[in-house]
Amino acid sequence: MKNNSKYTKIKEQWLDIYNSCKTKLYQFNRKIISIIFNSQNNQTILPLRALKRLSVKLTIIDKYILKSFVYSFLAVVSVLLLVIVGRLFVKLLEYVVDGKFEIEMVFSLLLLSSAKSLILLLPFAIMIGLLISLSKLYRDSEIYALKASGNYKTIFTKIFYLIATPSFLIIFLLNIFASPFLITEIQKKKIEAASTSEIGLTNPGKFIQMKDKNWIIFVEAVENNISKRIFIKSAENNKISIETAEEGSEYIELGTRSLVLKNGQRYTGTPGTGNFQVMKYDQHEIKLLNISPDFSLNYRMKSIFDLIFDKNKALSSAEIQWRLFAPISVIILILFAFIFGDVPPRKNKYSNLLLGIIVYFVYSNLVIISVNQIQKESLLFLFIGTWWVHILAALTCYILYTVRKNQLNNYKDLFVFIRTLAKKLKL
Repeated sequence: MKNNSKYTKIKEQWLDIYNSCKTKLYQFNRKIISIIFNSQNNQTILPLRALKRLSVKLTIIDKYILKSFVYSFLAVVSVLLLVIVGRLFVKLLEYVVDGKFEIEMVFSLLLLSSAKSLILLLPFAIMIGLLISLSKLYRDSEIYALKASGNYKTIFTKIFYLIATPSFLIIFLLNIFASPFLITEIQKKKIEAASTSEIGLTNPGKFIQMKDKNWIIFVEAVENNISKRIFIKSAENNKISIETAEEGSEYIELGTRSLVLKNGQRYTGTPGTGNFQVMKYDQHEIKLLNISPDFSLNYRMKSIFDLIFDKNKALSSAEIQWRLFAPISVIILILFAFIFGDVPPRKNKYSNLLLGIIVYFVYSNLVIISVNQIQKESLLFLFIGTWWVHILAALTCYILYTVRKNQLNNYKDLFVFIRTLAKKLKL
């Protein structure tokens, strides 16, 4: 076993490394944002070169709107990466200090976990990026010149298909095929890290806390790679166990990591009751970790083909509908972006940004609740699934579009609109 005590001693050094990475990511983010506002006349940008190769004929206005969207999208993605990487780095650093992970595992886990989180947040990034770019058109009054040209609906319809179609296909492929692969690799890395890290038996004279097993371990000395005079305190189901042993060691056999204690005794009971059980033993073996688990039991790691033919319809259906959430939601969220991007000239271009964030938050949480209920085999949600959330979101989007199109600013305008619509239906 490797000794990770040196990582604890240089915790401040690793925090400095984290702060340095955070600063560089922030500078990268500022550079992307500056490109958005300072490179509007640059016609040699790579995204535009790619657009020239498209079979669809793009006008100057199409290229202008798409270029603005690409830069806004990159800015949003850079901010999300800054948040994701910062949060994950601090969490993994805590694991290294606690001796759960080797330092070599940090950056591979950081890369895999960041990619997995970013795939899930791509629809949100696309919506916010499109909302910002459209709001800029309204803020600068460019939209009125576009409407006066007579091609307003045609241009915006083309922009919708140019953004929605590739976004749907890319996110669909990533969620169906890439996400389970990333989750599998993350779990393998975690098991590999846990199987090679020490649990405290090689650090004499220190109290080591294992948060995942709720243990506190103390070893008085280590002689010839054998830990001497061991103390272990654990808590489970409102009961406390205190165990002492003369010596102990770890070993790995048949894919299982175990701890063997010799010549010890164990006290188990509930604090405050005085009712404790005492057990003495010559040898006691504790299984710590299965380093070769059966990944086929984890539905998040299963391929789409295995999920379709799986016998447990509740769990497989919940996982399939969760993977379809992102590609379906990106279409609806793009429609919301077109609605919220309609900002009056005197308003701040970010005035509707909060509405977009709220819509995504409510939308995603309703889907998560539905998926959890499907996994619990709720009869109602087994029937309606998560599809009711998508239908509700699409209906809300249509209602907002109708309200803005007909300028229904109060309930009186709404009643007049309903009466007019009723008369048309009678005719």
